[in-house]
Amino acid sequence: MIKLFSDMGADIPVEIAKKYKIHIFNMSVTDGENEYILNKDIDKYKLFDNMAKGVNYKTSQVSFKDFYDAFKEELLANNEIIYISLSSGLSGTYNTANMVKNDLLEEFPDSKIHIVDSLGASFGYGILAVKVAQMIDNNESVEDILKYTEFFKKHINYIFTLDDLTYLYRGGRLNKAKFILGNLLNICPILDISKDEGKLNFFDKVRGNKAFKKKFLDIIKSRSSVLDKQTILILHGDCEEKANEIKELLKTEFNNDNIIISGVDAVIGCHTGPTVLAIVYLDELYGKYDIFEI
Repeated sequence: MIKLFSDMGADIPVEIAKKYKIHIFNMSVTDGENEYILNKDIDKYKLFDNMAKGVNYKTSQVSFKDFYDAFKEELLANNEIIYISLSSGLSGTYNTANMVKNDLLEEFPDSKIHIVDSLGASFGYGILAVKVAQMIDNNESVEDILKYTEFFKKHINYIFTLDDLTYLYRGGRLNKAKFILGNLLNICPILDISKDEGKLNFFDKVRGNKAFKKKFLDIIKSRSSVLDKQTILILHGDCEEKANEIKELLKTEFNNDNIIISGVDAVIGCHTGPTVLAIVYLDELYGKYDIFEI
């Protein structure tokens, strides 16, 4: 049997994780004095509210012990493991998982543990975990599953923006001069995630909310010609109205009703704040799992 794992950075809704039997590793957030587990000690709305009051949160990666205990339990049950992690360019979690894998292979040399670096963030790689779960349910081989994960990583695209630069500045991802100038001029940064390293990449900017819609469309159209033949994701922190506006825009522009809106939760949200808005899509089709329901 194959046992599938991911982590809280994937923003997989609890009911979806249960439906597809995806084990989600906890990742905590800290305000410097206290540590909180998402949706146990704090939810994203409380976190966003505190952030607006000046609280600066940081995230902790999945612990070595959590990986070790969960993986060992499955190996003792003679199960094969697939773990899909938050990008190694954004967190040390992937590296910790590999350390655990190496230790366990010394104890269980015939075991099979597959650690997949998603090179992505939020439900952009959460949806990869869901697709893998569907492949497992369809009795596809591990070889075919891992082949698909490599295809997905190569062809997935992220594009996102946010209205408030405060949280990128607090987290050290934006220098003070750009932060002050950007807020004064109502600048909306345009970011993506690099496919080679899985790191945040600032590559453009627009002034004002109206301009970013046109910019989003121009960028997406320049990067993919198959936007009418797939399920597109729209992710947001706490700006559902704007997410719905983008959904209607994409439906009209690309004649596509297969668009899912999902939330960016606290692990990613504590770095972006509530105004983050992202579009996730493929620039090439696989032929299977391009259009799906969750």
